[in-house]
Amino acid sequence: MTARVSERPIEGPEPDLCGRAVPEGFLLTTTSESVWWHPTLEHRCSSRPHRHSEHVVMWPDVRSATITVSGELWPLSLGEGAWLPAGTLHSVNEANSALVCCTHIHPHAVEAEAGEPHTVTMNTALREMLLHLAHTGMERDRRLRAQQVCLEMIADEAQPPVRVPTPEDPRIRTLAEAIMADPADDSSLEDWAWRTSMSARTIARAFRAETGMTFTQWRTRVRMVAAVELLGVGMPVGLVAKRVGYATTSAFSAAFGRTMGRPPRHYQPTRV
Repeated sequence: MTARVSERPIEGPEPDLCGRAVPEGFLLTTTSESVWWHPTLEHRCSSRPHRHSEHVVMWPDVRSATITVSGELWPLSLGEGAWLPAGTLHSVNEANSALVCCTHIHPHAVEAEAGEPHTVTMNTALREMLLHLAHTGMERDRRLRAQQVCLEMIADEAQPPVRVPTPEDPRIRTLAEAIMADPADDSSLEDWAWRTSMSARTIARAFRAETGMTFTQWRTRVRMVAAVELLGVGMPVGLVAKRVGYATTSAFSAAFGRTMGRPPRHYQPTRV
């Protein structure tokens, strides 16, 4: 990415739009729970759906984490980030708020089109440099050079993100919330039809219309996102399998690989 400095403020009237976090004349800034002294703490990404007047890259610093982007759940492993163009509605799942760093990038620091939200690679060197900049004072020209290097190191991720749309249709909203709260629930479509006094056909059509997936496909994705959270805290794969509704580790691992494009171990903490 090619960067240049711009002093023009980016503002907006929307009540969920946060003010600018990047200091005047600079390219980027990073906020996280560890950057306690940052002058713009109110711009930290929170569990409340909100937007920023700058582009934001959200990335986990310690282990895998899940964020919500425009109503969709996005699991991120260590080394991945979510590139969110200015104005993108997002939030950090409350349990992950201390794990996720947010790098705010001035819209005029990137000459290329911001595009759509997508995953990017955040390697160890880049993450450490961003945190070093957040914690360390340095003279202006040196900081700008370092920020320029950081922008150039952000690379698009080859693996597309696995997204889980949240249904808004009131007929299936409560059902969807129940599954997200208990991914191990193995109730069939017919079971849910009986519980909700709807036909299985109505539920199936609503899921297809709301998510673009079948009920089973959507539930599988919910299970995989829940699994990423559990794997990230170091839970053994066999126990994770049971927690998200699989009878055997092999069945879980196969489903995880098909859905996520990577084996479960990719989302486990790196052992040093």
